[in-house]
Amino acid sequence: MEFILILILASLFAAFGTIIGFGGGIFMIPILVIGFNLPINVAVGSVILALFPGSLVSSYFNHKRKKIDYRAGITLEIPTVIGTILGAYLTSVLALNILEIVFAVFVSAVGFSMFRKISINISEDSRPEIFKKLNKLNPAITSTTKNIQYRMSYLLTGIFGLSAGFISGLFGIGGGFLKTPIMVNVFNIPPSVASATALFMIVFTSLTGSISHFYLGHLNFSYSIPIVIGFILGAFLGNQLNLKISEKTLKILIGFGLFAAGFSILLNIIL
Repeated sequence: MEFILILILASLFAAFGTIIGFGGGIFMIPILVIGFNLPINVAVGSVILALFPGSLVSSYFNHKRKKIDYRAGITLEIPTVIGTILGAYLTSVLALNILEIVFAVFVSAVGFSMFRKISINISEDSRPEIFKKLNKLNPAITSTTKNIQYRMSYLLTGIFGLSAGFISGLFGIGGGFLKTPIMVNVFNIPPSVASATALFMIVFTSLTGSISHFYLGHLNFSYSIPIVIGFILGAFLGNQLNLKISEKTLKILIGFGLFAAGFSILLNIIL
């Protein structure tokens, strides 16, 4: 009965996760920790394996809709893979209660930041001036999507890619929860393109993280297999829902999803 519940919840949260570019892992980890009393490092290892097929299915649909910026994704993913390996290793070193607190506070803070300036027209560049200036550094890649031109300096992609991978390996969430707001708030990429590109990157990040967590003994296949099935079903459902969501609504959903996941972990620590 527990596995059926996991499968249903995985399907629902994976659908939401694929819409906003998170892959669903950030929502399943609180469920496994709070609802099934799994240690967070085992929950991380079990979920990150399930992210691979779900993100692969979502990327197929996003490719057909021409939503993925492959140059941006690959440039950001290279340092992300390195950070993922380092983060996965630290799950065996850090105390679990510290890991839960860091996870909750960081995720909630990123979610809250997405609500700032939400009323500004989505086509306007509301980034901090420091990001605008640093993105003018060479070498860099440039692109134009939805009549919005954006530029990504290799310096910033290296710094933020490494950070996203580190958090991904540490918390088993594919890095999408961090990459999506990074691409929106640092590089001025439209939310729909950012979420699709983040899911494309999760394909590689989750594969690397799965290998690392398998080596560390953090995979529980009794939980990961039904979650895999749920994530695949959720990816198909999320693809249908994603067709009806505006850029502004998508940005609100990103912030809400992050804040809700972080708050649930904090609640578990308090109780």
